[in-house]
Amino acid sequence: MEKRRAKRVTAGYKTEIIYDGVTYSGVIENISASGVSLLTDPIDSEVEFVAYESADLKFEAPSGDNVTLECTIMWSSPIPPHNVRYRIGLELVGRPWDKITFFL
Repeated sequence: MEKRRAKRVTAGYKTEIIYDGVTYSGVIENISASGVSLLTDPIDSEVEFVAYESADLKFEAPSGDNVTLECTIMWSSPIPPHNVRYRIGLELVGRPWDKITFFL
């Protein structure tokens, strides 16, 4: 049974997540009106993306506009077998629907 409140849309947009002063690149796997799931590109050293801490998500919208979303990390998981990529679940802070309407 689906637990999500908002419909997710597959995205595939290149993105940057800024966490604890460091920028990591990745891909937005899917997005909804309330959250984002992303997959990082390989990271050279182990990172702990701590739940309930803040992060910014930056990407280019189809219009060419640069979009920055304030987020809260809800969960993260390293991807086996080498644990150099991470899947991260983010909750959007506020109601930034004007920034993401092209997805929804």
